[in-house]
Amino acid sequence: MSTAAIQLQGVVKRFGKFTAVDRLDLEIPHGVTFGLLGPNGAGKTTTIRMIMNITKPDEGTIQVLGEPMSEKLQERIGYLPEERGLYRKMKVIDQLLFFASIKGVDKETAMRRLSPWIDSMDLRPWIGKKTEELSKGMQQKVQFLGTLVHDPEVLILDEPFSGLDPINVILVKDFLKEFKRQGKTVIFSTHVLEQAERMCDRIALLYRSKKILDGPVKDIKHAYRDRVPLPPPVEPEPELENIFIKAVQESGLKPPSAEELK
Repeated sequence: MSTAAIQLQGVVKRFGKFTAVDRLDLEIPHGVTFGLLGPNGAGKTTTIRMIMNITKPDEGTIQVLGEPMSEKLQERIGYLPEERGLYRKMKVIDQLLFFASIKGVDKETAMRRLSPWIDSMDLRPWIGKKTEELSKGMQQKVQFLGTLVHDPEVLILDEPFSGLDPINVILVKDFLKEFKRQGKTVIFSTHVLEQAERMCDRIALLYRSKKILDGPVKDIKHAYRDRVPLPPPVEPEPELENIFIKAVQESGLKPPSAEELK
């Protein structure tokens, strides 16, 4: 078995005269959390769309789990696109079961998997509601669960934290950590480097269509240790995400009801 869950060799994608991805080589091992980083327009989404065979490269080769992407292989992949897509008139539970069915998962198995996740994501009061009644953050959680319901081997997420509040960012991070603990591969794009620094084993940094860094996070930080000024030493302080959660817990305020969130 190949050591690479995903491998790109010499991949190029052009749109007219514009080169969106320029001779990209990537090798993503099995069982890692991998961050595809870079500013907006660097080529992250185009790269992910080529991996998923939504758009084809003009040059180079891409292999996923040791073979070119195919319709059958997509059943082993969980994909969350940057452009979220839900059926606005469909009830949440029906939508999740629909996502399961198109991946070949029967209703009983889907409900067994979904039930604890629905509770963890605080979606229980909403499962009988139509999608259009949910906030943007709630809709994103629904689509995220739809990405997991078929128990994929590889999870590919394009800007998964975009639009989520701090509590839901932590919920999604916890899901991804559990996914990795199961020995599966997590790949996500982001332009927020702090997220990748905390979560990823390996990263690749794209800039103006080219890869400028690639490798284990620890190795990259060590390589730049003498080339990038270190901040002055400070007393360790709690992270804002955890401060936010603690303040909510200590406030004594109840979470908003489903009616209040409308």
